[in-house]
This record gives sequence, C-alpha cells and structure tokens, in this order.
Amino acid sequence: MRTQLPVSEPLAGGYHFYAFPLAIMGTDERAKDWILSNYIHLAHDPDPETSVPFCFYLYDYAISPWLDVVRNTRDWLRAMGTDPVEFCRAAVHAGYYVYLNLDDYFIPSRPGHQVRHGSHDLLICGADDERSVFTSFGYTKNDVMRRAELTFDELRQGYLSLDTVPNDCPQVYLYRPDKDADYTFNFSLVRRSFEDYLDAANVSEQFDMFRVPWERSYGIACYPPLQRYLTDYTEGNTEGDIRYLHILWEHKRLMTLRTERMAELLGGDFAALADEARGLEKQAFRLRNKMFFREAAGRASEFGGAEIEQLDHMRSTEQRLLEQAVARLRAAVR
Repeated sequence: MRTQLPVSEPLAGGYHFYAFPLAIMGTDERAKDWILSNYIHLAHDPDPETSVPFCFYLYDYAISPWLDVVRNTRDWLRAMGTDPVEFCRAAVHAGYYVYLNLDDYFIPSRPGHQVRHGSHDLLICGADDERSVFTSFGYTKNDVMRRAELTFDELRQGYLSLDTVPNDCPQVYLYRPDKDADYTFNFSLVRRSFEDYLDAANVSEQFDMFRVPWERSYGIACYPPLQRYLTDYTEGNTEGDIRYLHILWEHKRLMTLRTERMAELLGGDFAALADEARGLEKQAFRLRNKMFFREAAGRASEFGGAEIEQLDHMRSTEQRLLEQAVARLRAAVR
C-alpha cells in the first residue's frame, strides 16, 4: 500500500511546531480565514536558555477547527507495546499526519545525520509499504522545508534512540484535516487582538485557567528586546540567529495578507492599510536578508546602527497602521 498526504507551503514556517499544522490546513483554501484571524500575537522570552526566544504566541498550536487532533505520547506507545513503524504506517494510511521527534543522527535529510545525536521534530506525511519508506516533511540540511524520504528502519532507529538521547518533546500527535469545519473571517477577534498587541498585553493571562501565565514581552513591546539582541549581535556578544528577523518578517507577511483580506471583504480604507502593510513586510524582508548575507559572509559587524534604527521606524508605522485598523473595524463591524 502507498499513501502520500498533501502538504502546502505554510504561511509561516519559522518553527516546525506551527509550520506543520499550517502546512496541513493550507491544503484547504477555506482554512485561510481562520489562519488570518489568528497568528497576530508575538512573544519574546528573556530567558537566555530558552529554545524559542521570539515567536508567534498561540495558547496551543494544534488547536484549530480545521484539524482533527489525536494526542499521544512516547510513554503511551511504550505502554501499549506499539511499534513506532507500525503506528506511523497505520496512521498515514488512515489519513493522519504524524508529528513526532526523532534522533537526527538516523535521519538522512537532517543536518545531524551520521554526525551528532539530537532530538528534532518531524512530520510524517507518506508511507510506501512496498519500498519500506516513509515520506517526511520539514527543514532539511539545506535549510529548505520540503519532503524527504527515510526508511522504516531509519524511523525506528531515530525513534528508539530518544530513549537514551535527551528529548524534551514526548508528543506523538496525529493531525487530520476536518473537511466539515466552517470558520469565516473573525473581525471582532482581529480587532481585539490588534488592541492587545498595541497594549503589549500579556495574552497568556487569557488562559490562566489552564496554566500559569508566561512572563514575556508581548506584541509591540517585542521591538526593544529585538533591538537589544541585534545590538549584542553586531557587537559580537552573541551568536547570529536568523530566527529573530525571520519571525518578524513572517509576522509582517501575515499582516499583509490579513489587511488584504479585510480590504477584499470590507473595501474602503482597508486598501490603503494593505499598502502600508506591504511596505512593512518589504522592510522586514530586507532586514532578514541583510542579516542572512552578512552572517554568511562573516561580516556581522556591518549589520548595526542603521538596521536597529529602522526597527524604530517600523514600530511607529505598525502602531499607526494598527490604530487606524482598530478604528475602522469598530466603525465597520458591530
């Protein structure tokens, strides 16, 4: 039996944990209104040991009306005596994508293959029983998100190796698109999210019935710590990490798509806001690429004052854009 499940290019892909649900939802054009009604909040973690310093904030990246989600763990599979290969085969043939962590050392597409042991997440989206091969999706050695193959034995070795390799991610989630879902663009949610973003509100407090709120910088308050990181980077006090500016660009790209959608649905002044959003997206993209090429050329010190100052201008523009959007949403949608 052979099954290949579709994946799309995710609208945001800086981290696998949100790229994978977006890549699956993106196979259904109707899911776009839900995506654009969310992915507004940003959070910066000041903890120097954090593995995710700057990112979109959602309470749970797996929750969406467009996804049927089954949450398993490695402990559950072990307790059931379930072979990981047979589990993944059965899931894929039933139409489920499998999100799990494997040891890079055994995964041919990953940078650590046959070089170093380390836990990393991956999406299994295909299975070919005749060839004993799975299809995975995720970032590869070339930092490109694409499909790749791994044998049944490689998956089994990569999975079982995490019994001895440090691994903080025990999830074995199953995702399947929910074709019966329905969600239209939520203007009220977008307006409230814009207001929270402008207020730098701790949006994790909205979920304090489930877990203790996170102490982070949120929304527009993420710009100062981003500038501090870039200052440290140009002064040689910290290593280069393109994820900061990549996430910033993804956020502005989604803001462009969001304001374009509002202009499509409401018309009027939102077209002008979409133009401003496109300008912000271009600035973020140029900053990201400039850091990338300076880092690749070993010229980090050339990335400095002008770029950090540009973030001040971007913050001012974004604040004005969102304030205008909030005012127009209040007038247009009751």
